[in-house]
Amino acid sequence: MPNTIPNSPVLHGGENSRSRARRVGAASMLGTFIEFYDFTCYGFLVIYLAPLFFPAHSPSAGVLATLGVYGVGYLARPLGALFFGRLGDRRGRRTALLVTVVGMGTATTVMGVLPTYATVGAAAPVLLVLVRMVQGFCAGGEIGGAATLVSESDGGRGRGRFQSLIPLGSGLGVAVAPAVVGLTVTVLGKEEMADWGWRLPLLLSALTTVVVVIYRVRLDDSPEFRSLAEAEAVERSPVRTALSRHWRMIAVAAVLNLVVTMVLGVLVNYMSVYLLSVLEVPPVKVYWLSAVCLLLGAVGFPVGGWWTDRFGRRSAMLFGFGGAAALIFPVLYGMRALRGGGTGALIGVGALYVLSLAFSYAATPAMYVT
Repeated sequence: MPNTIPNSPVLHGGENSRSRARRVGAASMLGTFIEFYDFTCYGFLVIYLAPLFFPAHSPSAGVLATLGVYGVGYLARPLGALFFGRLGDRRGRRTALLVTVVGMGTATTVMGVLPTYATVGAAAPVLLVLVRMVQGFCAGGEIGGAATLVSESDGGRGRGRFQSLIPLGSGLGVAVAPAVVGLTVTVLGKEEMADWGWRLPLLLSALTTVVVVIYRVRLDDSPEFRSLAEAEAVERSPVRTALSRHWRMIAVAAVLNLVVTMVLGVLVNYMSVYLLSVLEVPPVKVYWLSAVCLLLGAVGFPVGGWWTDRFGRRSAMLFGFGGAAALIFPVLYGMRALRGGGTGALIGVGALYVLSLAFSYAATPAMYVT
């Protein structure tokens, strides 16, 4: 959240500032990796979760109900953003980011050990919804808090480059999730995956969360925030101050993030469900295809950050959104053509589509001021 003291060259300057920005950027990247790995894993496990948690429905209705639970996480994110934004302004960015990553990792791990409908009946989908809400609530405070901490640590130079590490983490998380699910299916097979193997990609979150927590514990709050805290100059109502002083920037950033998140999220999850349920493409092929497209597209994040520093945010966003708009129909056509073996074409078009969105999305964290 914005505060009352602008970035100071005394607090942000020299080699120490750049070294700190790299460390903070790496810690933020790991956090967003966890966030999007956790969120995306659920989407790629929908076909396995649906009959286990919604067996009373028809197969298609069960999938829709499971996707509805996926959406619950997004509804909780704005509340988490408000809560953790205020917590970060009052108690420090480091504290808020530690709580968010522990909350996300714990929720995903708990999801991996949830009892199914066959064990606890109707309580199973209720528990799934509650865990998903906690996951979304904690995830809501991750990107905003990370962007704030990085911007307070970048020394005023290379902001786009350092800030692009945040969405790069999310891009890698989205790409690794289908790869892990695909590897699990390959090793265990369809029957074991449907029985208990679906839990493994979720339980893996516990290990990655521990790694991120260890890394983040070693970070300190930014010199700027410590200076504010020592001077007792932290805003009493930072949300109100931010909305009154920067409402235009907040509105633009919110719309851009909504568009990118919605389009990319719907495409990733819709594509996997459509290919698996409608076109009946083998699961392993779908997961690895998704992983390759998303991994290649993740190149757009650091390139977009560099472009932002060199040529400005506006051109990066225009290029990214323009490319995504031009490629949406080729991507949908490529999905239909996959039944006939057009794997290479879909990978190429899909990767370019994700790259375009990544290019524009990389520019949005650099919009935030502190």
